[in-house]
Amino acid sequence: MGKPIFVKISPNLDIEKSILAMKKGGASGIVAINTKGPEEILFDDYPVLSNKKGGVSGITILETGIKCVNRIRKITNLPIIACGGISMAGDVRRYKKAGANFWGIGSALSGMSTDEIKIYFSMLEEDLNKGSNNAERLLKADLNMDYEKYRVNENIKLKNDLFILELNKNIKIEPGQFIFAWLPQKGEKPFSVFDDKPTKLLIQKRGCFTEKLSKIKKGDTLYLRGPYGKSPNVNGKILLVGGGTGIAALYLFAKKNKDSIALLGGKDKNCLAGIKKFNDLCKYVFVATENGEIGEKGIVTDLLRKVIKKTKPEYCINCGPGQMIEAVVKEEKKYIAEEKIYSSQDTLTKCGIGLCGSCATSKGLRSCVDGTFFNKDQI
Repeated sequence: MGKPIFVKISPNLDIEKSILAMKKGGASGIVAINTKGPEEILFDDYPVLSNKKGGVSGITILETGIKCVNRIRKITNLPIIACGGISMAGDVRRYKKAGANFWGIGSALSGMSTDEIKIYFSMLEEDLNKGSNNAERLLKADLNMDYEKYRVNENIKLKNDLFILELNKNIKIEPGQFIFAWLPQKGEKPFSVFDDKPTKLLIQKRGCFTEKLSKIKKGDTLYLRGPYGKSPNVNGKILLVGGGTGIAALYLFAKKNKDSIALLGGKDKNCLAGIKKFNDLCKYVFVATENGEIGEKGIVTDLLRKVIKKTKPEYCINCGPGQMIEAVVKEEKKYIAEEKIYSSQDTLTKCGIGLCGSCATSKGLRSCVDGTFFNKDQI
């Protein structure tokens, strides 16, 4: 006996013909409607999506979804999974009245951490049992998906493949959070914010989009959305360990905690962006370059044991390539409790609000809403 197959019924198609075809194909049930469209979403008269048009979801399609489920139920007795615009118990009740047997929730979870989602569903179940709508209070009504326009003050070339974009405005952001930078009709990509006053992004050319960013000039427009993620709860003497562009995520920690120690590494002196800024803020700054131009010759892991023994930090904040993170954590946990070691490394991040799951850790936590910095219990 095979696995059950549920067929999605789109409101864009002829519902009666769709159901007849799926019945002939032996479908086990129906999903309706998930999304509708495609439609074009504009910001500043530019299409937000690279494909220009895409499916529409969320509360705006609730009424369409309920009408479709009602029509489907009049045609067939097969099980129906309703999804489209559900955010509270009242929506579930309406779909149930229309004929749905099960319910799927997606867009309503935007911006919720994993712990918040657990609370939300627990409260939603209670609402369904008691006839209340209390789970609605947990929705992220203030979730910021709008872009803000910035102008480029300066494009500072550090190396052929490394540069800093200084923008014309400050940004309100906490250490450990990130933003998306968007060039209309070119794409967008997430970045750590190197500095918040004024906004600075440290960027390495790695593909088509960062190549385009490297060519923008003073006065050009760049759009940002966010910030996303959350700041780790650290309160004490912090050792900041960064390699390459991972350094970009650490400076805001140094600004917030003046008792910080920095251990920074790069291939050469041009990779160590803003070293003077760290010197101005941190109690100690240790530097390693692979060619020995400044600091000690080597990589951060070569210096780590000596730095920890000398400075005796209470917390470690690490950011850099995966191999570096693995190596430094292995050494740090010899001296510091693992729950006080937080690390962030590159993940594939698409939405920034916890819906796509592309940035999930092995334990299912999503970097964009639960991180971006995790300790041993989270990765």
